Amino acid sequence: MNNLSFVWAGPTPLAAELSKPIKQVSLGFDHGRPMSVTLWRSDGTGLRLYLQMHDVAEWREVGVLNFEHVSAPQPDETIADVVPPFHGEIVVSKLIIQESGASAESGVLLKASNGDEFIIVAGVFPYSLAVSGLLSLPDIFKPEYSIDRYIRVPLT
Repeated sequence: MNNLSFVWAGPTPLAAELSKPIKQVSLGFDHGRPMSVTLWRSDGTGLRLYLQMHDVAEWREVGVLNFEHVSAPQPDETIADVVPPFHGEIVVSKLIIQESGASAESGVLLKASNGDEFIIVAGVFPYSLAVSGLLSLPDIFKPEYSIDRYIRVPLT
């Protein structure tokens, strides 16, 4: 099986970056679809998530999350506050899809101490993201596959 892993080149483990408390989230849109999501911390640093597409079969591609540090939002991004439970400890799981002989790390599920969940996963449109858990931005959760097809694996 072809394993397509998250893309991260930072100096610290990705699990440590994703489990940091989140103050705000910003989204970059194209044609009304989320194309990037940035998790902002209280120290002003951000972790941007976006997709890279991989062909796994004829007429079949899957998205894999890429991560990068950023220091400021893009001018056209939409900023949303997150609910207070995400200001504390966060437990992270990766969402893996198996398709056409490939296993792709296509999303993350962030879980706050009170059980609230924030999901970022490959969207139904190429290079788009599906985002769930931001009450101020409804109807942007259109995942590439039904969410119950994704395997949840703790990110350590």
